[in-house]
Amino acid sequence: AGAPGRPAKRRRRAADQPEEVHVIHILKKHAGSKDPTCRQGKPVKCTKSRAVLALGNMRKRLVMAADAGAQQRAFVELAREHSDCASARSGGDLGTVAAGALEPVELEDMAFSLSVGEISEPCESPEGIHLVLRVA
Repeated sequence: AGAPGRPAKRRRRAADQPEEVHVIHILKKHAGSKDPTCRQGKPVKCTKSRAVLALGNMRKRLVMAADAGAQQRAFVELAREHSDCASARSGGDLGTVAAGALEPVELEDMAFSLSVGEISEPCESPEGIHLVLRVA
């Protein structure tokens, strides 16, 4: 096993080996999350499997988008509507982040493994389940 709190096996870096990435994400918290409250401050009752399923369904809709622009606009709308992260107000935009600057580590590993325009599979962190789109 790896260091405490870190997965034993880190994800491979994207082929372009970025020093920084611009990502938008959707966070779906569940009852087992570190802080199981939604962005309205209410307790989250959703199970982990339901959060994974919800993001998986969103991902299926997003990959059907006609082009990258339509996909990104749809992702932003879904983030505004469904994300439990404070970034939801800005459409899930986490901005441009340097390697080592993104918390939690599971989110960073995912962000830096994606190619530009690629959407992650739902990935788990102590915060909840994430769906990530690398925009640059």
